[in-house]
Amino acid sequence: MDVETVVRRFLTTELGKDMSQVGVDDSMLESGTIDSIGVMQLVAFLGKTFEITVEDDDLTPENFDTIGAIAAFVARRQAAARG
Repeated sequence: MDVETVVRRFLTTELGKDMSQVGVDDSMLESGTIDSIGVMQLVAFLGKTFEITVEDDDLTPENFDTIGAIAAFVARRQAAARG
C-alpha cells in the first residue's frame, strides 16, 4: 500500500477525519483537517508503520501540511535508511 493511502486510512479511522474531499496538495493544517496533536499522532504512526525516525527539526509544514508532502517525507526517510 502506498504512503498516501496509508495516511488517508489513518486519518479516517484513527482521527475520524473525512478525507474524501482532501486532495494530495491541499493544506490539512489550514483547513483544520489535522491539528498539532493529530500531527504528533501521525508522526508516531508513520515511525512505527514505515520504520522511519522523525526528528524534531522535521516537524514543519513543509513535511506534514499535505498528503503529498507527507508521502515525499516518508520516501526521503526510507531512501536515507537504505543508504
